[in-house]
Parts: sequence; C-alpha cells; structure tokens
Amino acid sequence: MNNGIILPNIITGPAVIRWNGKTFYSKNGIEVHFRRETFRVESDGQGTVDERARLQFTEIRLTPDGQVGALDKYFPYTMDRVGTSIFGTTPQPLVIQTKFGGANNTGQAITYPRAAVSALPVLRLKPAETLFGPMNFTALGVPIIQPTAPNAWQSIVDLAFADTSFDETSLITDTYTASYGAAPYNAMGSVSGFEFAVAMETVRIVADDYGLVDLILKSMTAGVKFAPVNLTEPQVYELLANQGAECVLPGQSLSKNNLNLVITGSGNAARTLTVTLNNAGPKQAGFSYNSTRHRFESVEFTSKRTWSNGTANPLFQLKLV
Repeated sequence: MNNGIILPNIITGPAVIRWNGKTFYSKNGIEVHFRRETFRVESDGQGTVDERARLQFTEIRLTPDGQVGALDKYFPYTMDRVGTSIFGTTPQPLVIQTKFGGANNTGQAITYPRAAVSALPVLRLKPAETLFGPMNFTALGVPIIQPTAPNAWQSIVDLAFADTSFDETSLITDTYTASYGAAPYNAMGSVSGFEFAVAMETVRIVADDYGLVDLILKSMTAGVKFAPVNLTEPQVYELLANQGAECVLPGQSLSKNNLNLVITGSGNAARTLTVTLNNAGPKQAGFSYNSTRHRFESVEFTSKRTWSNGTANPLFQLKLV
C-alpha cells in the first residue's frame, strides 16, 4: 500500500494557434474542450444500464489579443460559401504551439488534423478595449482516416517555439463614429463604442458508424449595436421608423432604404479601421429612464443580403489602412 503523497505535475505556459497559414495570439490564453455526446441504454425494469458514445468533437476557444494583421483570418467565409463545408475541400490542420514544455522545455506542437472557424469574433470598436471578442474553432477527424488510427484525432510532438510574427503596432484601440444617411445620423458617436457581430449558422452531418463528419455553413447574418451619445430621443425614434410616413410596415424590410452603416476609426491608432454593414436597417432599441444611466441602452442594426447578376454581394466590408 502506498501511503505517500502523489506529487503534482503542474503544466503551465502560453501558446499560439497556427491555422490556414496564419498565427493567432490570444489575450488570455487558449482553451481546448474535447466533447463527447452520448446516449443512454435504458431498461424499463432496471433503469439506466450504460452510457455510450454517439459522436465527438474538439472545441478550441480564444480571444485574440487585438493584432489586426490580415482581417480575413478572423472572418474567413464569404457569402458564396453558404451551403458548403466550413472545413473546405482540403483539411486544414490547427496547431497549438506552446512556448515551453516538451523534452527540452522549448515547446510542443499539438496538431488537430482538420479544423475550421466555427464562431466568429465580435469586433469591439472602442478606445478602451482591444478589438476582438472570443472566437471558436471546431476540430474533427479526417473522414478518410479510420478513427482507430493513433493520430486520427490529435498528435503531440516536441517542437521548439519559433514564431516571430508578433507586432505590437497592430494592436489598435481607437475612437469611432458611425454614418447612416443624412444628418443627424451621418456622424453618430457612442457612449461605449460599437459592437459589430457576424453570426454563423451551421448544420451537422452525422454518420451513425463514424459520428460527426462535417459542419455545413447554412447562413451568416451581420449586425451592429451601440448606444448613441449625440442623438435626442425623438431622433432615435425617427431612426427606428416605428410610426409616421416612413414607418416600417409588417412585411417590409428593415433595410428598405438600402443605406450602408459605416463605422470609421479616428486615425489616432497606428492603423485606421473602417467597418461597413451593407444595406443596414435599424431593428430595435432600448431606453433607460434613470438618474444615473444614459437614456439609450442600445440601438441595433441588421443587414439585408443582395445579389448582382446572380452573384451574392458582401454582407459587410472591413478596410484597414
């Protein structure tokens, strides 16, 4: 009998993600969650007999540290990808490269053979925070490789950390204004910045004898939320068009005026970012009647998809100069 204390093997240390030829630095670390969905084997007379595997996947989550670099690495999907696999036709490995660890304490590489971005980051357009909210990758096995193979799901090898791509000048924190049509909406400020979000909707493809095979991109929608700082309450209601001659009636598009919402940095950072929500429309707003809070909680904009000669137009545009 061993009555000794089990000595802990505490493993810590930073890492970066390499995917699709790009490097992702995190603001507060990288989280990996191996997830398995199961089903129960039931007997009416005996209750639950067993819990058995149905499918598995790995989620990799991080909040990028704010380096803008190539923005398309954070938003890799265009509208013509709707209806296709988010993993593409060629498997893209995701590598978590640690700075320390391994036999020589110089780093390790944990490789997932097939990964894709499965949740896009919110852009936080404000001077008091870095640019990105959390984003997710999903990793699956490669369907042409038997899951019983030793590296079908992931592999871990010693590999010295050698990334030199970090660039502190690309960590943008800036002030922004929004423009939507004519005055007074052509220069709108915000109490706490602007949030730009693109929501992805995916559909699972599952095979009973394999598990989760693929994720198909079903749709993408984009929106912006902010609390106007230089509008009056009547001006906000006029923007919402909830009454009067320009009222948005049931069945009408919120974006019926076909105006773009353009959010532009002031240029006080090393680089200037402009975010355009194409064919935007005001959706809803919240108001607070309180002695210590700003009247406007938020105004939300949504977007409308359009096509030119049968080709889908961009839902949004990100421009960095």
